[in-house]
Amino acid sequence: MVAPPIVLGGTGKVGRAWQRLHASTGDPAGFHFLGREHCRLDDPASVSELAGSPEAQGALLVLAAAFTDVDGCERDPARAEQVNAHAVGNLARALAKGSGALLFYSTDFVFDGKGPRSESDGPEPLSVYGRTKVQAEEAIRASGVDHLIVRINVPLAPPDDGESFYSFVTGNLKAGKPIRIVTDQWSNPLDTDRIAKWSWEAWQRGVRGTLHLGGGTYATRYDIARFIAEYASADTALIQPIRTSDLKQLAERPKRGGLLIARQSELFGTAPDLPTILKSLPK
Repeated sequence: MVAPPIVLGGTGKVGRAWQRLHASTGDPAGFHFLGREHCRLDDPASVSELAGSPEAQGALLVLAAAFTDVDGCERDPARAEQVNAHAVGNLARALAKGSGALLFYSTDFVFDGKGPRSESDGPEPLSVYGRTKVQAEEAIRASGVDHLIVRINVPLAPPDDGESFYSFVTGNLKAGKPIRIVTDQWSNPLDTDRIAKWSWEAWQRGVRGTLHLGGGTYATRYDIARFIAEYASADTALIQPIRTSDLKQLAERPKRGGLLIARQSELFGTAPDLPTILKSLPK
């Protein structure tokens, strides 16, 4: 009997999309969803407990949890390494020993900001966050576990799923609050429902190694914010253009971020443009 998949980070943006995906299958026993109350990646003992649990033996672990506060990682690199790298490596090695498998979410922050980049490009992270995600990827590959590393960038999620770029823009603009958005950071975002759906379909079709998922529109954060505002019938005049340097952020951000998605297109066809993606999100 095949063990049910486990989604760790089941209450986060991507995890909630997995919950909707699971609900659409009509199988109430198909997945286990775990949050921080079940496993704390910053606690080695908690990680060991999950890795050694009967539920994890022979199971696919979908790892959608991470320390994603980029400046927070810069301020606390030890915690960033524990959550984003060491815990992932420990889970990967335990799953390999127990005949399990791992579907892991990574990021375009593993690259140098001179992209967009493909799956075959070597990582050159600019920040502690990016470095720890590279360490996690390397640990997964070294463990020998059956795996799929899915890299994403700027996942757009419904406001009820928590904070995302989409909820930041719509929430502030609908409240009449001006927002400052950078004009010199590029990406090709995708909604979390497609991220979950395509990740699962890719896994089921035997796709392994590394897969980039992204949308068909490559644009600046400022232009993406304007797309969102127009879709939500919000006032675009509240969006103030600035440069990354104006924010004086602690960690360096990739400027030309985003992901090349040729492999995705081979699997799922032409990527949807941003207006099409936004239609799947509540206004």
